[in-house]
Amino acid sequence: MSTVTIRAARPEDLDAVGEVTARAYMEGGHIGDRSDYLGKLRDAADRAEKAELLVAVEGDKVLGSVTVARDGTEYTEMARPGEIEFRMLAVAPEAAGRGVGRCLVRAVLDRARAEEWSRVVLCSQESMAVAHRLYRSLGFERAPERDWWPHPDLPLLAFVLESK
Repeated sequence: MSTVTIRAARPEDLDAVGEVTARAYMEGGHIGDRSDYLGKLRDAADRAEKAELLVAVEGDKVLGSVTVARDGTEYTEMARPGEIEFRMLAVAPEAAGRGVGRCLVRAVLDRARAEEWSRVVLCSQESMAVAHRLYRSLGFERAPERDWWPHPDLPLLAFVLESK
């Protein structure tokens, strides 16, 4: 992982971020190629404008990204006052297993501590077992009382980590 850098997305990264995110969700079996959500996953420019978009890069190649949303912003789905949330964590399928996702989540945790947020929260599809193992290994706990359904057929599982 010494050659991978985590940084804010730049304008020249956005097309690649959108495609990596869409591929990660589709090839991981979490979304179909006709899903309405696919457009949102591909719209990295909107995420970079309305939230904080972090990328993992190796040279000029985008390996993954994560969207960081502060409480009360447009990309917040479940954060409450005092909480920071991350969404759309994605790693290019060819970079899977290299620790890219772990580095991206750690960058979010570093921001939470530096900005003194009390908790880091996220929601995840039931099918994202690899991500769930990552979250648990970093200290996140399931918070079933905060699970929610953006659509009747799509339950999202909540995870919470106290950051202080």
